[in-house]
Amino acid sequence: MPRRVWTTLGEPALRTVAKIAAVGASGARVQERVQLILDELRTVVPYQAVMLAGRDPVSGRTRRVVQSGYPARLSEYMIGEGFRTEMTEPFARSMPGWPVRECDLPMDPMSLRSIAEHLRPAGYPEGLLMTLTADDDRDVGFLIMSVDDARTPPSDEAITSIGHVAALLGNLVDPLGEARRLASVLGEEQTAVAILPNGTTEPLQGAAPPELLDRGSRLRLAADRLARGRSADTPFTWLDDEGAWYRCRLLRCRDGILVLTMTGCEQRHRLTRRELEVLTHLAAGSTNDEIAAELVVTTRTVRAHVERVMEKLAVGSRSGAVARAIREGLLIP
Repeated sequence: MPRRVWTTLGEPALRTVAKIAAVGASGARVQERVQLILDELRTVVPYQAVMLAGRDPVSGRTRRVVQSGYPARLSEYMIGEGFRTEMTEPFARSMPGWPVRECDLPMDPMSLRSIAEHLRPAGYPEGLLMTLTADDDRDVGFLIMSVDDARTPPSDEAITSIGHVAALLGNLVDPLGEARRLASVLGEEQTAVAILPNGTTEPLQGAAPPELLDRGSRLRLAADRLARGRSADTPFTWLDDEGAWYRCRLLRCRDGILVLTMTGCEQRHRLTRRELEVLTHLAAGSTNDEIAAELVVTTRTVRAHVERVMEKLAVGSRSGAVARAIREGLLIP
């Protein structure tokens, strides 16, 4: 196991850590935040090359988030399985979230193929490597920094500074990080899952009903249709096959990941399933005749449904009913 380095931080290093924390909490795009953080870390590690990489939650492959300085061939090697099995797994993974220098390795670094055949020939005789993990101990990526002078390895203070911001970097490179942060502010009664781009789901909170996990269910098909829209936050109402009511939200996260939340509720405004269907068609701009054709009923029946909907929602117009339905998430996909 590599030697673990830790020391007390001086005032300049503490300021750097504080600046990085502020950048991580900002609303800038992930790529911009990562670049700003790496620029700040350069004040404690004057690196010549750097790469921050993340792991795709669907394929498991490593992808570059930000990199500079490494030749293309070396860069390609470092995101492959060879580097993972020879370096990150046996050494950095033994101290997740804490950097390891070459000089801290428990053997001659030149006995390792990754160093002897790749890093040294590229002109990098020293540096650090750190695996990044999520709160549930998932491996979400790694950080590697290299310097071109073996006499000036990263200092103990630099190692400690980077270790203090490892969790922040892990959250930034983890595509599920944003989804988990959204779920963390939900009420205890709410159920939430992340829907990955390949259609698989990742539980975030609570016990998800089977139709939320079944890719072919009516609920998932409805969520897929809603996901084709442009709204970042789509509230809607769902009635399952047993007649249970749910308040739902579909939230967009980065990297094509969606968060679907469900909260059991009572029948809303005494509206029936058919009245919700009529209300949803109204919101889509359909006329009474068009709604009647879609639902295979008479126009007179639709007109009666519209009147009851307006009465139950305490509004005086069709547009008022639609406005309230959108505001309260009463529409059913």
